[in-house]
Amino acid sequence: MVELLRAIEADQDDFASVKALNLLILKEIILAELRQDKHRAKHKELKRQLKTGRGTKEVSRALRTKIKRTAGFIDRCAKQIYIWKCCGDALAFLYLDKFAIKHAYFDTDRFAIKRDAGMIRGKVGLVGELTCLFSALEHKVPAVLSDITNTIRFGDVCLLGASDPVPIEVKSSPKQNGRGKRQAEAIEKLRSFLETDRAVGYRGAPGETKRQAVNLPERTNVEALNACIADAKRTGFAISRPEPGVAYAVIAGGQPDYAAIVGPFADERGAFWSLNGDKNDFAWAPYMPFILTIRDPQHLLDFIEGRIFIIVGASMDELCRQMAAPGWQIAFDPASDYALHCVHESGGVVGISQQFVARVAYEFVSLSWIADCQRKCLETLRAGAMNTYGPFQPVDVAQMHNYMFGERRWLRSDAEAFFVQDSLGD
Repeated sequence: MVELLRAIEADQDDFASVKALNLLILKEIILAELRQDKHRAKHKELKRQLKTGRGTKEVSRALRTKIKRTAGFIDRCAKQIYIWKCCGDALAFLYLDKFAIKHAYFDTDRFAIKRDAGMIRGKVGLVGELTCLFSALEHKVPAVLSDITNTIRFGDVCLLGASDPVPIEVKSSPKQNGRGKRQAEAIEKLRSFLETDRAVGYRGAPGETKRQAVNLPERTNVEALNACIADAKRTGFAISRPEPGVAYAVIAGGQPDYAAIVGPFADERGAFWSLNGDKNDFAWAPYMPFILTIRDPQHLLDFIEGRIFIIVGASMDELCRQMAAPGWQIAFDPASDYALHCVHESGGVVGISQQFVARVAYEFVSLSWIADCQRKCLETLRAGAMNTYGPFQPVDVAQMHNYMFGERRWLRSDAEAFFVQDSLGD
């Protein structure tokens, strides 16, 4: 899968590899689902035997051990399916803008992650979906089956020919039931928002939601991360500090020096991420998958199978210092949905979410890039807000999360207007 991804990365017109990757991921997911079904049936039977049997304590103990092992097999299959879908995500991220693809992960009419489609095996419309996929590739349009990704939750096939996702619902019958109509309405709402960069009532938010681009070219520390992994593979443990306020620690069988990891943050308010835990908890989407950032295939396999552990630390005080802008006070709040509260001297408030700041860990973006983007926003926001909406009014930051989920937007009532920085950086 990695070889196919690297081939597509080198040549995005390699439609043969796009097709082969879709089919390979699909095959592995279906095989894992079959194994999972087998273990579930065995698990159910073992529990029945334990409940109805009249065996000795030794027999009951042996049954409980088997039940525990079988539950482990079921969990292992789920983790395999998740990893295969991470490869599907990687295909989508090679073509789509990462700030656009996340909109296919969230619902369009409420503050929630959209439910995934469930099992692929036995899906009635799979043949039609494959026909649609093959047709797109024959017409030189890259595409991915939505069900082989963790992130794309709309449609059956997603076209990847532009920077925004284009999901397509494939139906075997021209008739639509209530569920089909709701799916079509949700796709249309998503399509309209991505095309126009605005929507009313998007995800249940009052008023109009707007989407803006990040104007500064992204800077990352991906090379530093991969160098740190290579060092750790040689020595057992390595630390990299690619820029002020950021540290990567990689444990590869050696004795970790935790004091060296947290020491530079002793007098700073910091945030730490254990990436292995988030991978194991299926908590990586909708960020760029680690399949694309950990470059060496063996290192990638070591991370997936737990032979290397990656910890990321970031100084929120350093981020606040780099974001300093005239007239603004910037504070870090680890307990809030919004990591940074930026309060203007006039009372206006900008919230920068935990999810956006977490790109430092999951996508290894530069802390200084985040600071530069937000400082530029703060420097220009005041004048733009005054011209468009009149004076800022004070807003209770603790109440803001009730209105926001996933995009930059203006919210306005009769008495107040305020601006909010997106949870994922649009």
